[in-house]
Amino acid sequence: MAYRDRYDLEPLRVRAWLRSGVVADRHLPLDGILLYQNHRDALGALEMTVPGEYTNNAPVATLPLGILHPGHRHWYYQCSWAQWSHEVEGQDYWNKRFRSQLVDLVDFDRRRGKVIIEQGKYKAYHMPVLYRAALWIEWYCIGDKKEIEHFLSTVTHLGKKAVQGWGRVARWQIEPWSWDWSVWRSDGRLMRGIPPEDLDGHEFDLNIGNYGIRPSYWKRDNQMTLVLP
Repeated sequence: MAYRDRYDLEPLRVRAWLRSGVVADRHLPLDGILLYQNHRDALGALEMTVPGEYTNNAPVATLPLGILHPGHRHWYYQCSWAQWSHEVEGQDYWNKRFRSQLVDLVDFDRRRGKVIIEQGKYKAYHMPVLYRAALWIEWYCIGDKKEIEHFLSTVTHLGKKAVQGWGRVARWQIEPWSWDWSVWRSDGRLMRGIPPEDLDGHEFDLNIGNYGIRPSYWKRDNQMTLVLP
């Protein structure tokens, strides 16, 4: 069954209202979030990671999104990348340090003990975290509203360092949109990365870079030279 027969596709705007900054690059593609949720739906929550295991055993997923150039090497979903309410970047730190005031609780087996914080298990860390702050992030897509609502209903955080509280989502807002802004906005603004041949006469100041064309974006097979927004 073709994806267009399985899903009720229409232009949508998807907005995430935020409660904290997000540790992620500015593109933060929605289809990558949906792919993860699709696999979580099929396989359950990820309790541990094993190198290569995800790639080897992930189910073949068809997301509830429109597809451009299906069957072609350069196919991609009709789904924009992140559109931020404003551009504010900042830096914070995460820390890990042995609490020396609790050293009396450590059993050194009657020997003179020393906790090594320069290396090993108790190494001290003071690591920078680069984040992007905004009121909301929104994406535009051709998608199935009910399916996308289902997948996003359990997404409470976006980006990295969620366990530290970054990227917390206050609520999701998904609504029909009057225009298809999944790739190009009505004013001619590019909304996601595309292969150069898809410019198709659009006047655009070229910003060329290497990035994934579809999820999983970290996979080298999905990365290529693209025109970036």
